[in-house]
Amino acid sequence: MAKYLLIAAVVISLVTAGLGFVNHGKLADALATSEQTQATLGTTQKNLATAQTELKTTKASLEAADADKTKLAADLSAAQGDASKAKSDLDAATKDSADKATQIAALQKQIDDATKNPAGNSSDGSSLQATIENLNTRIQEQDAQISSLSEKNKADAAALASYKEKEEQRTKSIMQPGLEGRVLAVNPAWNFVVLSIGDKQGAVNNAEMLLKRGGQYLGKVRITSVEPSTSIADIVANTLPAGVAVQPGDSVIFQAQE
Repeated sequence: MAKYLLIAAVVISLVTAGLGFVNHGKLADALATSEQTQATLGTTQKNLATAQTELKTTKASLEAADADKTKLAADLSAAQGDASKAKSDLDAATKDSADKATQIAALQKQIDDATKNPAGNSSDGSSLQATIENLNTRIQEQDAQISSLSEKNKADAAALASYKEKEEQRTKSIMQPGLEGRVLAVNPAWNFVVLSIGDKQGAVNNAEMLLKRGGQYLGKVRITSVEPSTSIADIVANTLPAGVAVQPGDSVIFQAQE
């Protein structure tokens, strides 16, 4: 009987030890899982803080760009108004000068007629000559005004052309929302990718694009060099989840910040 009790006690001890070992292993696995979860949470929080900082910077840049756009639009409108007024003044001065020239021609004809008819009143000829001289003086003044207005018109036209060129350059420097491309190649050593979109498709320097694979967003890239049909972009640090790497064939899309 004692022998059986001893055997039973040994068996129970072995079972208890086995259960303890199993429970110890489970506890170690649980601790490892908890540590991994904490590390992932820390990385996620860090990525979130970085994204929030980048969002604030992007919003500030967009606000500055909107202010520049508003000022440029106002300057362009003012330049168009000045150019229109200068052209209107020039047209009016030119017409006035032409009218005076017509009057001088008519008066000169009267003088010629009076000269051919000595029986006429010579005082009329003197009066007409004085009128002609007065008109000639006014025409000279008008010509000087026309010259000044012409110079101003040229200056306003040049300013208008300059503002239009600036507006075109500003428009070209804005990436259109929804522009999509794909990753052609990846250089993990230097942390950059080659994209399938370039200047012809509307890609611009410093624009940030979202990386995605299928329907899942992975991170961000920032364009650093634009060629006619391709672009080079840096992978934005700390935007990729741990263990995820960019691959050829991944998609990129530009979405304007709200």
